[in-house]
Amino acid sequence: MDVKWTSEQKKVIDLRDRDILVSAAAGSGKTAVLVERIVNRICVDNPPVDIDRMLVVTFTKAAAAEMRERVSCAIDSLKEQKPDDENLQRQSTLVHNALITTIDSFCLFVVQNNFAQLNLDPDFRIGDQAELKLMLKDALAQVFEDNYAREDNEAFINLIDTYSKGRNDSAVRQMVEDIYYKAGSSSWPRKWMNSLLRLYDIKSAKQLEDSEIIKEIVDYSRVLLEEDVQELTMAKDLASATPGLEKYALTLSEDIALFDGMTDVTGYVGMQEFLNKISFGRIAVIRKFDGDEKKKERVKSMRDAAKKKVDGIKQKYFGMSIELMYEQLERQRPFVKELIRLSLEFYDAMEAVKTRKRVFDFSDIEHFALRILVDEQTLKPTETAREFSKHFEEIMIDEYQDSNQVQEDILTAISREHQGAGNMFMVGDVKQSIYRFRMARPELFMEKYNTYTSDDSVHQRIDLHKNFRSRNEVLDFTNDIFYKIMAADLGNVQYDDDAALYPGASYPEETMRPELLLVDYKDEELSEIIDDEDGDKVQIEALLIANRIRSLMENGMVTDKKTGQLRAVQYRDIVILSRSVATWGNTVAAVLKDCDIPAHVESNTGYFSSYEIQVILSMLRILDNPLQDIQMAAVLASPIVGMDDEELAQIRSAFKGVSFAQAALSAMAGENGYEDEKLKAFALVFERLRGAVADTPIHELLYMMLDETGFYRYASAMPAGKRRRQNIDMLIEMAAAYEKTSYKGLFHFVRYIDIQQKYEIDYGEADTAGENDDVVRIMTIHKSKGLEFPVVFVSGLGKGFNTQDTKSDLVIHEKLGLGLVEKTKSPRTKRPSLIRNEIESRIKRENLGEELRVLYVALTRAKEKIILTGGLSNAQKSFEKYRGNVNANQPISFGQREGAGCYLDWIIPAMLSYPDKYTVSTVDATEFAARTAMDMAANDISRAQLIGYISAADETKAKELAEKFDFEYAYASDITKKSKYSVSELKHDSMVEKYDSTEREAERPKFLLEEKETYVPDFARDDEAGGASNESKEPKNAAGVNQGALRGTAVHRVMECLDFKSLCDIDTKDHVAVSAFVKKSMDEMLKKGLITDDMYRLTRPKLIEQFISSDVAARMAQADKRGDLYKEKPFVMDYEGVLVQGIIDVFWLENDKIVLLDYKTDRVNAAKELIDRYSTQLKLYADALGRIFSTDGKSIQADERLIYSFRLQQTIVICREANLKK
Repeated sequence: MDVKWTSEQKKVIDLRDRDILVSAAAGSGKTAVLVERIVNRICVDNPPVDIDRMLVVTFTKAAAAEMRERVSCAIDSLKEQKPDDENLQRQSTLVHNALITTIDSFCLFVVQNNFAQLNLDPDFRIGDQAELKLMLKDALAQVFEDNYAREDNEAFINLIDTYSKGRNDSAVRQMVEDIYYKAGSSSWPRKWMNSLLRLYDIKSAKQLEDSEIIKEIVDYSRVLLEEDVQELTMAKDLASATPGLEKYALTLSEDIALFDGMTDVTGYVGMQEFLNKISFGRIAVIRKFDGDEKKKERVKSMRDAAKKKVDGIKQKYFGMSIELMYEQLERQRPFVKELIRLSLEFYDAMEAVKTRKRVFDFSDIEHFALRILVDEQTLKPTETAREFSKHFEEIMIDEYQDSNQVQEDILTAISREHQGAGNMFMVGDVKQSIYRFRMARPELFMEKYNTYTSDDSVHQRIDLHKNFRSRNEVLDFTNDIFYKIMAADLGNVQYDDDAALYPGASYPEETMRPELLLVDYKDEELSEIIDDEDGDKVQIEALLIANRIRSLMENGMVTDKKTGQLRAVQYRDIVILSRSVATWGNTVAAVLKDCDIPAHVESNTGYFSSYEIQVILSMLRILDNPLQDIQMAAVLASPIVGMDDEELAQIRSAFKGVSFAQAALSAMAGENGYEDEKLKAFALVFERLRGAVADTPIHELLYMMLDETGFYRYASAMPAGKRRRQNIDMLIEMAAAYEKTSYKGLFHFVRYIDIQQKYEIDYGEADTAGENDDVVRIMTIHKSKGLEFPVVFVSGLGKGFNTQDTKSDLVIHEKLGLGLVEKTKSPRTKRPSLIRNEIESRIKRENLGEELRVLYVALTRAKEKIILTGGLSNAQKSFEKYRGNVNANQPISFGQREGAGCYLDWIIPAMLSYPDKYTVSTVDATEFAARTAMDMAANDISRAQLIGYISAADETKAKELAEKFDFEYAYASDITKKSKYSVSELKHDSMVEKYDSTEREAERPKFLLEEKETYVPDFARDDEAGGASNESKEPKNAAGVNQGALRGTAVHRVMECLDFKSLCDIDTKDHVAVSAFVKKSMDEMLKKGLITDDMYRLTRPKLIEQFISSDVAARMAQADKRGDLYKEKPFVMDYEGVLVQGIIDVFWLENDKIVLLDYKTDRVNAAKELIDRYSTQLKLYADALGRIFSTDGKSIQADERLIYSFRLQQTIVICREANLKK
């Protein structure tokens, strides 16, 4: 039966002699249309085109294989009708050699047939990711080593000193690596890297203001301000329409007037001056208001949001003049220049290494192909490209929206564009471009989409609107959502009638309303239905999904693919999609399985964390280097040896003073008369395998190891044994593949595996679920692309977007260039760069556009039923925020879309825009909990029945099993206790009670929580005692580390390094002399590297000066002069079987007694707080010192215990009566 094509599809199939862009909506049958066009060209056209004179480029090998199969089947079908047709017989033969292939394979074809043009060794190969990563790390290390060794390396050393973090140069190496990878997406990498200097080579502030990036800042700010005016107008209209808010409306009118003249503002300076003039007045006070409080608060919140937006623009983009910005660029120029020089040197080094080893990646092959086909100087097609152009009658590109610039240039070069003829056929959907992380450039599609005409022309666009996959309800919902949230400014395409989905499939009548299931994590009832005390959010959402799946299984219906009639839902009909399933998927699968729902996670992760692979890798690591404690212990405790904790402890105690690995080797050798049958047997196997390492291929070594230890058979007998066995087989295949790389030996194989683990080049555990297995599938949205399912859950919608690529010091954009945080090395400072801020914003906007397209792909996978799930940390507050920014007649504002932190920030406001169509609410926690409790009760009944079966079993065997299961370890309570506690842990209240009451042993409290500092806003703080620190303004720590804790550490370090005996030479009551002494001492500490720049900056000199002027400092100076002062002394002591460790700040000997002093920087208001908090800690210190200094004939105790509070600037005496002495 002939297929009935739509008029648009017919155009796609029949039009010739032009460049055609097909914008094919999801489910529009583009693959079928593409195959039909190919078949028509080779079988119907007159004259027909030989299939080997067509180039068909697909995105994946699987798509290429499917395309070739479909074309072959179509030819065979026509041959059955016309068995004597010579053309069909010819095409049937040619199809097997036709270039229906991926772009990577085509580029490889070009290079293999033209390698001489590049002086390339034809015996090259494609390396795998791990091998290439090893090569990269080795080459990068060599480049840095060479630069360290150079004599003229001042710029390099300056870059390292300024931008390195901690004690290594890994941060700078990562910058070079990032530039190298970004350059790979450019057609001409060296040119692109050199172009990054263009912005930093600007010669004046005026030239900077005229640059593209500054113009973009101004235009972007204008968009935000125009939207601010719209939102203020909405607030004014709401106030005007609300009785009692007339004064608010008047204030808002004045606010709106502040923006008059904005359209006439030009340039950065003009916009900066305009913004500086905007000053919002105080909102009018309304007394005795008896109107709608919610509307009043909504008006105020809308105004506050507008004010916040203006302040944000000022701070982020207009915080400095154009002259200061230019000066900043000049300061950064040497660093950027050196960074680019390093990147170019590294690029050349990598190219040399790859050429020498004859190992390349597909990015290299693409660039080789481009160099063969395009002249780098003239950028015109080469003679080779023109030959290809003559040969190919048509170039067809599937999934065109995922092409990158290099691929675009290659395919354009071999087209007939330079001849003025059109023979490119491109099909795709920019709304489904979700591979930006692979350097896809959706703007290439959009450039043609916006320039090609829908009328008959040499550059023609055809839109396939109809969706032949989904029910009307799915399409309506998708359209409703994306009308509101997708636009050209975010998502690369304006979602309008041309972009919308239109129904093309027919389904039996059945209500299939889309659903949004939300959980409010603040609801206390939800935490009662899960095991985790913290109320794990993923588990709650998984239970929500499980409950809905059970309901579907009870009464849900879907359309049978074969009969076209409704039938009951099966598990295989259901898929759960999420942005990532790395950890989320396994948790959801576990919850579903606990609810008796079969589930399978389709993931590319988890392979290296599987138990059997970890055991084998541990074995390989100790075969390479036996002196590895953790790996040795892992092998001994594994089934390979089978030792328990007690046996491992015996090894540890039998050989003291050496590492555990060395102790194990000694035990294996039977030293000191140590005998253990397990170890003796393992030692023989271990020595045989060690002896084979040097000259045995790794895959053969694995076979030997598995055979001699029997671990392969053991893993096969474990639960999920089939999958474990397949995982081991994959490792053996990996080892065999490694032998073909440029690296050899066990040492490099271990590195090879480490690289894969570090960079998450994971293979995923072996997939044992078949395509037709009746299980619920859990997969990423990316993995689902191109697939369809009757019932689709899109879950994890409340999880925040990943923004890591905008957090580092260096951000890179292929067009805007490179943005770098400004840093200085002495003093250590960090300043924002407005250039970097704009590049970061641009990357963030493009990332959000990608997230929009990912969401579109997820929604369009559903054939009949779509269910969205997610959670809110505070539903009521979130709903109020969303409702305050919804306009039923307009799309969601750009600012709100750009400010989204998760998918729900788009979906909920969009649904709220249709109040009569969609309901947005959270699930009923009571009903949710009741359903879960019922399921638990049902499981209890099942267990009762199971016990009945067991009781009917063989009594002797049942008794044996009962004895084993009832066994109780005599020291079970000790398992959860630590063998060593720090004094800081013991200061916890519950530990204090245990210690003070001198019970048998100290116990660890349930929660050893750090003391939290009460947050006080900057404007409400009084100046801390001690005056200003060495920093102009204390920066927020990027890692979220408590600044008070950092300052405390800094003060302790300064006190440790202070030369107290030198105090005897100055008048400690002379403030000028003391101040000079502290300044000189701290400067010397910094110069000698005794303290870091951060410590120097965080320490307030006034605090140290106040201490030096105290009486206790004078006592310490005299003790230091006698040689009786001890600072930062560690100790470990036994207390009733528990080891207690700590570090004593300072103590000294005075009149045969110990004086103990502890420094405290805590933010307190009274000395008693410190006494209550630390008296037990000092008691422990005193106990330890008494044990250390006392002898059989003489007892020396720390009777005097002191605290010096830098906050209170006083010495506090700690004693049993807790007296206070100021």
